[in-house]
Amino acid sequence: MNKKTLKALTVAISLVAGMGAASSAFAVPALEIIGRGALKSCPLSTATKIYNFDKIVFMIGEGNLQPVVAADFAVLNALPRLTELDIKVGDDPVQVADIKAKLLFFIGAANTISNRDLIKIIQVTYATAVCPKAP
Repeated sequence: MNKKTLKALTVAISLVAGMGAASSAFAVPALEIIGRGALKSCPLSTATKIYNFDKIVFMIGEGNLQPVVAADFAVLNALPRLTELDIKVGDDPVQVADIKAKLLFFIGAANTISNRDLIKIIQVTYATAVCPKAP
């Protein structure tokens, strides 16, 4: 091994070691896959809270969605096809969001590859609400 290769290898190992040490200071965010409805009113609280929301505009393609609960098949598949729909869901700002999984959970569809393929995300917008302390 020549001197130049050895130096490059030493730099690469140092960088990896440094990145490993740095990454241990930061946690990889959790994956959020559960879509819960957006807040309707501020809960009573002794602390000011900030809530985060996503508005997901989507379209369902032609085909049947498989529900989580078999009895919901007809209701789930009565949702309009090839038209823009939207939902508003709570969002955890310290997690990575799987938008399709959250959407499927919200409408009661199973998080499967075939269901994911039927969903087209058109737009995601973001909003926050600040709920003050209770008096």
